[in-house]
Amino acid sequence: MTMPIRSLPSGPRARRPRRARLVAALALAAAFGACFSEAPSTTGPGGEVAATVEMTPQLRFDPATVTIKAGQAVRWKNTASFVHTATADPNLAQSAADVALPAGAQPFNSGDLTAGGEYVHTFTVPGEYKYFCLPHESFGMVGTVIVEAD
Repeated sequence: MTMPIRSLPSGPRARRPRRARLVAALALAAAFGACFSEAPSTTGPGGEVAATVEMTPQLRFDPATVTIKAGQAVRWKNTASFVHTATADPNLAQSAADVALPAGAQPFNSGDLTAGGEYVHTFTVPGEYKYFCLPHESFGMVGTVIVEAD
C-alpha cells in the first residue's frame, strides 16, 4: 500500500506557523533576558543602612561578617550575573548550622535577587544572625550579622 504524498501549503497561510514560532522565540528570549536584568531594590522597614554586603560570583558574602547597632540596616547587593538570596529562615536551611536568630527575632528572606539587585533589612533585636544564600548554601555561602544594643 502506498501513501499519497501531501504537498506543503504555500501562500500567506503557510507563514503563520513560522510567525507563531518567531513570536514564541522572542517571548522566550525576553523571559530569559529578564533572568539577568537588574532587579529593583527591596527595602525592609526603616533604618539607616550601616553596612553593605556584596553577593559575589565566587559564592561568598563580602564581608562575611558585619557589625551594626540595633535599629540599623544591612544592604545586600548582588554583584554576580546569577541569582543570590540573603536568607535567615530555619525552615528553608539545608543545615541547621547555617542559620541562627536571636530570641524574639523574625526570619527574613530577600527572595531571588538577580544581577544588580539589592535587598535591605533593618535589624531591631540585638544578637547574632547567621544567614545563607538559598541556591548556594551547600557551597558554603553563609554570613553573619552581629547586632549590638544601642
